[in-house]
Amino acid sequence: MRLGPVLSLVMAALLGIAAAVPVRAQNAADGAPVTLEQAVQSALQQNPAFRTSQDDADAARARLKQVQSAWYPRFDFHQDFTRGNNPVYVFGTKLTQRQFTAADFALNRLNTPTPFDNFQTRFDGQWRLFDSGQTLLHQRSAKKLVTVADFQTEQARQDLILEVVRAYYGIRVLQENEQAAEGAVKTAEATAQRMEAMHNAGTVVDSDLLSAKVFVAEMKDRQIRAQNDLAMAEMQLARLMGLPVEHQMDLAGNLLEPAASTKSLSEWTQTALAERPALRAAQLQATAVDDERKAAKAEFGPTVALFGTTERDAMTLAGPSGTNWTAGARLDFSLFAGGATKARLAEAAANASKAKHNLEWLHSGVTLEVRKAYLDVEAAAQRAAAARDAADQAKESLRIVQNRYEAGLTTITELLRAQTAQLDARTLYLNSLQDWQVAQAQLERAAGVLTPESQLIANAGTS
Repeated sequence: MRLGPVLSLVMAALLGIAAAVPVRAQNAADGAPVTLEQAVQSALQQNPAFRTSQDDADAARARLKQVQSAWYPRFDFHQDFTRGNNPVYVFGTKLTQRQFTAADFALNRLNTPTPFDNFQTRFDGQWRLFDSGQTLLHQRSAKKLVTVADFQTEQARQDLILEVVRAYYGIRVLQENEQAAEGAVKTAEATAQRMEAMHNAGTVVDSDLLSAKVFVAEMKDRQIRAQNDLAMAEMQLARLMGLPVEHQMDLAGNLLEPAASTKSLSEWTQTALAERPALRAAQLQATAVDDERKAAKAEFGPTVALFGTTERDAMTLAGPSGTNWTAGARLDFSLFAGGATKARLAEAAANASKAKHNLEWLHSGVTLEVRKAYLDVEAAAQRAAAARDAADQAKESLRIVQNRYEAGLTTITELLRAQTAQLDARTLYLNSLQDWQVAQAQLERAAGVLTPESQLIANAGTS
């Protein structure tokens, strides 16, 4: 006598668990399931690694202000105190303090003066009027680098969104796999207990009972691995969202069936060449570096500046004092600097050439990345269709093997193999759905249009 109706009920329960697979309930921070859009927003607001990109953009704006400051005059305040008996120092200081008298012409006082104090309060001013275009070129370069930083921030934003999508759907697959493994363990244990009872009654051979027990061990191993993988994936998502790694949450939404692409490969490529933040940043970077090369070349030209000083000199801060001022203009032209200016120009030219080559390499890389992502989307959709058919076939195969086993036409080994095949086919199908979601996100990221407002994010399944 075989397992008969009991085994039929057990197999039906196993199929029901594998097909339904509810989302595991966890304690979310607000008690509500977290959607993909909410996970993305949390990451963009709280992920420390992404916030460093925003810090880089702020630093670029600060550097621009530093460069722009060269257009304005500079004023400095100095307060000095000196004391000494150097004859030249004493003679000149008395003059600047307006304290020089006829008695100070005595040779003894001139040659061996007594130590003399001086409090000097001075204001200095200078204003560069012309520098052969250096400031203008530096400012032009700095403005471009601000935009470069913004593009780099946007690229980092899209990279982070892709990681969240990958982690989010990875958890959805692992949750279903863990639930399926849990159901498989319960079913296997019930089957083994039933077979042990029948073995004690002499209606089942030893090999069938041992096979059932081995199957229980295999399903437990599968469950343990699924639980561990799920726990690690949840910690990774929490970290991406800027939350403590031990934070637990319930996720909303289901894995969706692949949809037909609305754009051709050439359209995706054109979009990427126009919108990809990293490529646009590299384009601006190349022109900014070329401006720096021109600025280095301008160092060979002259500079013209105005300068002025006003000062107050006195023996004490509040005592009698003398005030004076000086003003003038200065023309600077470097005749020889040991080759330093020429070397800076060579360095700037090399950097400009490097930026140009990097742009060419990135341009071809973006094109290749879009093509690969596009092919991955198509392949994932085809794999999902094939995996769906395979899952249906494995389900039907399990039903047939189950009936054959009940009729005594096959062995327990074949039945357990069919159960494993059904679970594997279900897992393969879920993985293919995840691969399509991630591939679609990779394609949008490659094209530079993966934003929180993307349909892939906003319309993620919530049922």
